[in-house]
Amino acid sequence: MTDTTPSDQQVFADLRVLTAEYVSAVRALLAGIDTPVARERAARLFTDQLLPDVAKAVKAIRTAAVGELRQGRTLREVSGLIGLSVPRVDQLLKGK
Repeated sequence: MTDTTPSDQQVFADLRVLTAEYVSAVRALLAGIDTPVARERAARLFTDQLLPDVAKAVKAIRTAAVGELRQGRTLREVSGLIGLSVPRVDQLLKGK
């Protein structure tokens, strides 16, 4: 994996903080729902619909980033840059 800049490290730290805050807010909102039926339905909405939508959007960004890295490079070179196996890089490029 390539070295990261201090700016990159700050972005990673910011993502961790934002994610922790987001998850904490979701948990608090869910825990505050009075009825067990509504609480279960809200939790299911989050896990079955909202969270997968977020994952898809983020995966598209990841795929695009790997695609940018691929320009003028072999799969092996991209693999070395991001610390993943060649087959995994190939899968990412194919949107898997």
